Amino acid sequence: MSSIRIVLIGAGSPWRRLGGFFDHLVISCKRGYQGEEQRSRSRPMSRMSGPDDARRRRTRQALIRAGETLLAERPVDAIAVDDIVREAGVAKGSFFNHFSDKSALALAVATEVRLRMEQRVGAVNAGLGDPEERLVRGVCAFIQYARTHPAEARAMLRSQDRPAPPDHPLNAGLRADLEAGLERGSFRAPGLDPAVLMVSGVCQILLSSVLDGPRSAVRDRGLVAETLALMLGGLGLSGEAAERRARDAAEDLIR
Repeated sequence: MSSIRIVLIGAGSPWRRLGGFFDHLVISCKRGYQGEEQRSRSRPMSRMSGPDDARRRRTRQALIRAGETLLAERPVDAIAVDDIVREAGVAKGSFFNHFSDKSALALAVATEVRLRMEQRVGAVNAGLGDPEERLVRGVCAFIQYARTHPAEARAMLRSQDRPAPPDHPLNAGLRADLEAGLERGSFRAPGLDPAVLMVSGVCQILLSSVLDGPRSAVRDRGLVAETLALMLGGLGLSGEAAERRARDAAEDLIR
């Protein structure tokens, strides 16, 4: 990975004051998420091939789809394993052949939905090289996906009790855009991990606000534009430039 040029910020900067908090949050996210991932891998797929392997894959996907359906309706604590296998149409023992517990299934659901969202982000940013534009368009695409697929977005939010750690593979695209902006001097932050956490937090808050609020493209467009302008300001962009970038992306993608 190429080195990152960080523009120094004055002693009174909120970034400077929040540095210790973000360091603690990064460590907490990594520990918690790694624990969930370790449990989700505690039931490894056997190295079978042919019909047996295909059947196991179908069963696993059926369980994930069932988890997604149920998590769109209620939190994981209100879902029993019996509910999951009934929705999936599989035997109860099959659940524990694939997942150690409900939290491991919830993590798999969150990962599946996030991957679909990332595919949408990649599509709207195809061919674009400006990290500022890619960042705001990526967040807008993320939110618009949630607006058009609210059940999936609710399932993802209910599947996670913490954001993915900054260096998680799911954050690779976001990290690349932020890293490019830091290298160019377009963004300012005490480090890449805190910047990833800030943008991830903005996405989580916007998702909750859009899903819980009245369904209105005008309302959501304004909310996203104003929030993204604040986010860009936190990354060092001037007020006018931040507002223009955020407004253009929201008007183009939030419909």
